[in-house]
Amino acid sequence: MTMTKRLEGKMALVTGGARGIGAAIAERLAADGATVAISYSRSAKEADALVAKIKKSGGKAAAYKADASIPAEAKGFVEAAFREFGGLDILVNNAGWGEFVPLEGVTEKHVKAQFDLNVNGPIYTTQAALAHLQKGGRVINVSSIAATGSMAGAGVYSATKAALEALTRIWAAELGPKGITVNGVAPGPVATDLMNAVMTEELKAGMVAKTPLGRIGEPADIADAVSFLASEDARWVTGETIRTAGGMSR
Repeated sequence: MTMTKRLEGKMALVTGGARGIGAAIAERLAADGATVAISYSRSAKEADALVAKIKKSGGKAAAYKADASIPAEAKGFVEAAFREFGGLDILVNNAGWGEFVPLEGVTEKHVKAQFDLNVNGPIYTTQAALAHLQKGGRVINVSSIAATGSMAGAGVYSATKAALEALTRIWAAELGPKGITVNGVAPGPVATDLMNAVMTEELKAGMVAKTPLGRIGEPADIADAVSFLASEDARWVTGETIRTAGGMSR
């Protein structure tokens, strides 16, 4: 007996979906049966490789170059994917960027770059998606435990993620009457290429020591939570941000 995949027939968009957590989310949603469109700003090679991998596994996927922090490009991504696949059910606002510096080192560029992508990007992309999302639609925002943390140097980054969690709650109230849920996931440290490049083994060990489950997260750990929120199983969940950090709190 053939089992129906729980996202069969659904269309999903994942911003920043070429690498790391975004790639794991795209791959998991495709494995669940969704057609997946990903956006990327610089990682064309990785995006093409991911699309090929999903197609090889029997899924449907496409990649589009778009910077979510630019309104026209955010809208262009949504519209191009809609034209190609003819629907939209799930939006994952994953694209983001972080830079940690102490208060005295904060510059206009540091603030603008993070707020443009981490806060404005989800606003522009979700606005564009609203033209196509119907009852049963899902919006899922990728936040961070930094939103409620107190790590020195993470002030601006933490502020952007706190803002994103506020948007999650408010959009849930606004879009609930349309039958659209809005939720988030808040990862702790996750083993991605970027993390491995910038973090020493000593720092990683310190984070593991603060994590009750005793390890650094994997991209698939976050993707699994997103898969739940995208599914019918999460029909009665909205306005929530799920901490996906192995119990790490700060």
